[in-house]
Amino acid sequence: MLGIVLISHGGMAEGMVDSAKLFFGDTIEQLAFVSLKMEDNPDDFQASLTKAITEVDTGEGVIVLADLLGGTPSNRAAYVASENVQVITGMNLTIFLELLGLRLSGAVDVNKLIEIGQSGIVSLNNLLLQQ
Repeated sequence: MLGIVLISHGGMAEGMVDSAKLFFGDTIEQLAFVSLKMEDNPDDFQASLTKAITEVDTGEGVIVLADLLGGTPSNRAAYVASENVQVITGMNLTIFLELLGLRLSGAVDVNKLIEIGQSGIVSLNNLLLQQ
């Protein structure tokens, strides 16, 4: 099964894992998160990220979801991006929950996953006005 690592500034990644447990239960296999705190050194963050990737990878690859393109977490993830480690920035709960479900089937298309994440971003006010 594909491993998943969430990375973020502050507690966003941990919060998303906590939210996912409402849908997938308390134990979600091959899942880790790494949070960058104000006092953290970028090199230490990179070491933690590399360790997390190693821990969740059983040979089928890893998808890293990063909070923000151009931020320290995604910049550090660029060093580990490879054919085996896919990095997607702009993570949201929609893309994360979809990934958790899709990986159970073994068929995860990164481009389709990004489309699904983007489709969850809408103006609820505009949707309500269309009724």
